[in-house]
Amino acid sequence: MQIVSQIAEGMQTVLTMIANVLGRELGFIPRERKLNGSGYVQTLVFGWLGNPDATLEELCQTAACLGIEITPQSMDDRFSQKSSELMLKVLESGVEKVIISDPVSIPLLKRFNGVYIQDSSTITLPDELKEVWEGCGGSSSQNTSSSVKLQVQLDLLYGTLQGPILQHGREHDRNSPLDNQALPSGESGCTTAFKGALRITDLGYFSLSRFFELNADGVYWLTRVKEKCDCRVPCTSPRR
Repeated sequence: MQIVSQIAEGMQTVLTMIANVLGRELGFIPRERKLNGSGYVQTLVFGWLGNPDATLEELCQTAACLGIEITPQSMDDRFSQKSSELMLKVLESGVEKVIISDPVSIPLLKRFNGVYIQDSSTITLPDELKEVWEGCGGSSSQNTSSSVKLQVQLDLLYGTLQGPILQHGREHDRNSPLDNQALPSGESGCTTAFKGALRITDLGYFSLSRFFELNADGVYWLTRVKEKCDCRVPCTSPRR
């Protein structure tokens, strides 16, 4: 499939050349070593992709498969503010790679100029990261202080994916950067108002002011009705 080759080509560039350049620019790799930016990124991506609970020893085994010799202690020493900045920049670079699959042939969807499904997922993080990513809290005293939310938007008509974009776990879905911009216009991926598109979200994104904005832009929207909501009341809230 076309999208598979696009992803493979795009991610190969991100995990090799771009990761190396970012490693040098961020000061993660002050000089050329066996463990350069791409080697470090690939070790974590492939290591934790194979086993989300991989230990330092297992990550070193992944590095060995990539031709990199490193001890568990050296790997542990690499976890720092600069390494986290490197991983974030690599993710952002991957997100910038616009992936578009073959257009669908479903007549119902083709009535619209784009069919956008928007949603988020929240990942719980160790409490030690609460200063970096704020969590939602909870009844438990552990693993509730820090979490990260991933916002995504998928156009079913063209296969274009926007995101994931990271937010604090405690941020409401209505504050999503994807929710506060105009829908991308079909295959071009430009974030301009796209008349005739359809936006589908759950109750986490329920906002009367946002619905009125979409109406004004000529965009259709689909959501469940929120309990005790009087949709007959006009909304005059300014555009966010």
